[in-house]
Parts: sequence; C-alpha cells; structure tokens
Amino acid sequence: MSESRPFLIQGFSSDDLARNMGTNRRYLSRAVNMMAGKSIRDYINYYRVMYAAELWLRNPALKVSALSDLSGFTSPDSFSDAFKKVMKKTPTEWRSTGGSVLK
Repeated sequence: MSESRPFLIQGFSSDDLARNMGTNRRYLSRAVNMMAGKSIRDYINYYRVMYAAELWLRNPALKVSALSDLSGFTSPDSFSDAFKKVMKKTPTEWRSTGGSVLK
C-alpha cells in the first residue's frame, strides 16, 4: 500500500485490493482485521488520511476539497468522516492545532 499507493485511485475498493494481492475479498478481510484490527475500508482510508495529512503539512494552502481528491476520496464529506475517525479531530481542528502525523 505505501509503495505503490493504489489507495490514491478514487473508487479503489476492497475488491481491487484483493485482486492486487491475488486473493479473494473474504480472506483478505479476515487477514486485515486480524493483523490491523480494521475493516478493509478503514484500512484503505487510514492510508488515504495519512497521505492527506502529510500532503497538507507540506502544502498548508490546500483546501479540504483538494485534499479529498488528491488522497483518493470520492467526496469531501467522506474525507472528513474518515479523517475524524483516524485523527480524532476534523480536518480543520487538526490543522488549527498544528497537525502532526500519527505513525
């Protein structure tokens, strides 16, 4: 995920990830849940949010809508929801408090 960054493709799904990994979605879902403690969707969105946060730190002038597009989300609302789930703050709150990227 972190090298080829398939999550940047809008609409990239659990089926796409399973196909890229040469397995089926059910097996991959169990493996991701066991190893990462997340659903596949949350796993993909985690990578998208971390990418967006790093991008925003490098270019603070970017708007939320641009970050949403650049990080593979289909809408600013889905971006904001996922961002809050990962960072525990809305994008605006995170940015106004100095923003730092979790590892």
